Amino acid sequence: MNDYSSFRSGFDYLMQGDHKVVIFGVLKRLNIQRNTAQYDDLMQEGFIAFAQKYNKYNGPDDDKQRLAYLYQGVYWHLLDQLRKASRNTQKIEFMPADNQDSWENQLIDNYSFESELSNNELLNQLLKISSDTERKLIYYRYYEGIDNMREISRRTNISTKTLNKWRNSLRKKIKIIKN
Repeated sequence: MNDYSSFRSGFDYLMQGDHKVVIFGVLKRLNIQRNTAQYDDLMQEGFIAFAQKYNKYNGPDDDKQRLAYLYQGVYWHLLDQLRKASRNTQKIEFMPADNQDSWENQLIDNYSFESELSNNELLNQLLKISSDTERKLIYYRYYEGIDNMREISRRTNISTKTLNKWRNSLRKKIKIIKN
């Protein structure tokens, strides 16, 4: 990995003037408040990302353009960090077998899919036998947490009718896996 000396010019630039406000602006845009537990960690991540992006900048020697580039780079980096943390800390609730509203049914219905995941193994098996198009639906329903088929349709430019066909196909595959 890169050592401190390779980032020194980026850190020096960060400490010049009021360039730290780039990091604070990104944290504000991400709605990370100072009183949250992750604020200090994300601020440090932002400082490191700032220095890394500074060394990668190849544009004109204009502070305004450079700072815009650095802001966007820090924003993307911290957003990726938050998404990774969200996936890693995602809670999985185990449901009793007699519960009629399992996550498989919620994949089919328009309810919360993420909160009712009962078995990662079942999800992995479903992903193995699903087509690429069906995986898109699983991705948006489970990983992105979008419960509304119209919203998925809007984001993917795929009709709700087609999405409903994929959902019905997934229902059949879930039944096959469970039997």
